[in-house]
Amino acid sequence: MKISNSEMEIMNIIWAKDEEVTSAELADILKDTWKPTTIMTFLKRLCDKGILDARKEGKTNFYSANITEDEYKQSTTESFLREFHNGSVTSLLTALVKGKQPDSKELAEIKKWFNEL
Repeated sequence: MKISNSEMEIMNIIWAKDEEVTSAELADILKDTWKPTTIMTFLKRLCDKGILDARKEGKTNFYSANITEDEYKQSTTESFLREFHNGSVTSLLTALVKGKQPDSKELAEIKKWFNEL
């Protein structure tokens, strides 16, 4: 489940509010970025992907997240790991530090993290 940069901008607003958001609220927040019709297109895409849930009350559309930001990050990270590193954490870590040696503070944090696993 991939979210485009534009969809991510909308999701960041919804996750930050941590409650249902109306399309009118989003249109007001994003009025300098997109037209309301563009926002509605992104909201529909997010609903189609199962990331958002929509309900209508009268003429008002309410949107809420079906996944948390942390769940999305976890899912995206796992997908990245599979796609680019064949699921290998070692390959990922090697790519992260290649050409840049971690300083002693970073190494201490990494060692502490591994010891706590």
